[in-house]
Amino acid sequence: MLNLSGRELLQFPDQPQRGFGRERYFQAGLSLMLLKYSVDALLIYLWAGVAWTPVDYVLSLASLADAKASSFPSALSFTLLIWTVPFVWTGVVLSVRRARDAALPLWLIVFFFIPGANYVLMLTLGLWPSAPEGARTPPDDRPEPYRARHALLLGTAAGVATGVALGASATLVIESYGLSVFVVTPFVSAATAAFIAAKLDPHLESSTPVVLTTLVSLFGTFVVIAFEGVVCLVMAMPLMIPIALLGGLLGHALAKARASGATIALMIAATASGQAVDAAGTTTAPARETLTSIEIAASPKDVWRNVVSFADIQAAPSWLFRTGLAYPLRARIDGHGVGAIRHCEFTTGAFVEPITAWEEPLRLAFDVISQPPPLREWSPYRTLYPPHLDGFFKTSRGEFRLVPLAGGRTRLEGRTWYSLRMQPEGYWTFIADAILHRIHARVLNHIKQEAEAGR
Repeated sequence: MLNLSGRELLQFPDQPQRGFGRERYFQAGLSLMLLKYSVDALLIYLWAGVAWTPVDYVLSLASLADAKASSFPSALSFTLLIWTVPFVWTGVVLSVRRARDAALPLWLIVFFFIPGANYVLMLTLGLWPSAPEGARTPPDDRPEPYRARHALLLGTAAGVATGVALGASATLVIESYGLSVFVVTPFVSAATAAFIAAKLDPHLESSTPVVLTTLVSLFGTFVVIAFEGVVCLVMAMPLMIPIALLGGLLGHALAKARASGATIALMIAATASGQAVDAAGTTTAPARETLTSIEIAASPKDVWRNVVSFADIQAAPSWLFRTGLAYPLRARIDGHGVGAIRHCEFTTGAFVEPITAWEEPLRLAFDVISQPPPLREWSPYRTLYPPHLDGFFKTSRGEFRLVPLAGGRTRLEGRTWYSLRMQPEGYWTFIADAILHRIHARVLNHIKQEAEAGR
């Protein structure tokens, strides 16, 4: 049904479009949605045993913070995210071709990434008639280009300024770390940089150099102005690079199509207005459970006393924790039984954990009423506290279960329930689960060592 070559699906058109009318767009979009839903539903059923209905699929397109999706294993969520990337790319390319055919402004494509607005955009493109031939953008007849270095520098500066403005608006004003931060902002910033560079250098063949230069410069600017630290920027980079490259293709195509600077201004304005919509979808997040277990050559009774509290963990932290991520040091408890207060001390402070279940020697459960920052950022400044360190990752409760095994052994299970108000969920929960498993493993291995040594 698509009837498009691989080259066409990887590149935006830089000449007037003909023949990609609403019928082809509708057929292509329907085919892609059916394919994606079918594979999604199969993977989710086989991997998680969950029935993923068409309603679930439609709601997940509008908001990725879905309660049912929160029960997926993090590996499944990450796999679904990777599977989504080529569909996002293809959807943007096809939407650009349809907009060109209908003589609609290409800045509207930014709504493809805004929850809820994406439906309106696709419906509009699917219903809008093709424009008369004369209404399409004429070929490029611009004068001789500026020097390439001049184009690269000014394009990069424009992209960085856009990224800083949109990033600050989302995180400091709207207080959101949703798609507008990690998807729309790099997309629009890169589109701005590529547009300016191609405007100044009409012979520019690729947007990739200016896009990558813009990203590196933007990340460096965030660190210099104390807006963000190195650790979180490195974690976000694998997500933001492909999105930025896609935005660069759009910006380059806009310049080749002789679009005016108002086009980029409208994209930026649309992004800023969409941030409020994005924030509304990330005010709450369903709790996720992370489970790690270990077998210990000791009875539950011998293991129990090290679960309730334990002395300093002597093992050196793994390389992951050397990046600044918080890791456990020791645990102490005030009182006995339900109502006692457990303090699990990390490198950044202590978790305060009132005991809610004391079933010696089989189960210890607790709530978390106070928690320290999840990491110390790498930064040239002594104090740096980005907004995402406050409330966007929140642990709600935890639990230890001791399961008796044959031969006087014990399987010790550690569970943590947490919520994460960051999008896309599949990407950040994959990282969060991996970190929590490392934290669990550090504690469980210490308890194992102490119990097996008879301490």
